Amino acid sequence: MKSSGLFPFVLLALGTLAPWAVEGAENALKGGACPPRTIVQCLRYEKPRCTSDWQCPDKKKCCPDACGLRCLDPVAITNPVKVKPGKCPVVYGQCMMLDPPNHCKTDSQCLGNLKCCKSMCGKVCLAPVRA
Repeated sequence: MKSSGLFPFVLLALGTLAPWAVEGAENALKGGACPPRTIVQCLRYEKPRCTSDWQCPDKKKCCPDACGLRCLDPVAITNPVKVKPGKCPVVYGQCMMLDPPNHCKTDSQCLGNLKCCKSMCGKVCLAPVRA
């Protein structure tokens, strides 16, 4: 019967640790990948509608869109280590944004023969150049 005296203490300790455990989830990512985006010219960037996957409902992910960040349905990562043939074009110039969003992370997120390449402002799907 003495163990019942510890029960409120254990509940109090778990209640204290719960917010700490949830705060760490902010940096975690949900499954899947952001859908590939085509290059478009933005007249102005919109205010981000999310900053992490956990601000998005259900299975949606916080992804870069044409002109900002918003919650989108993820796509399956078919082969995240596949590198497509060809080389990325050389980048000239520098982005004026402090931390430009990437529109892809790997070649497998790009359609057809497009590769995920560094551009002037973040990574985007581009046609490869011949070596």
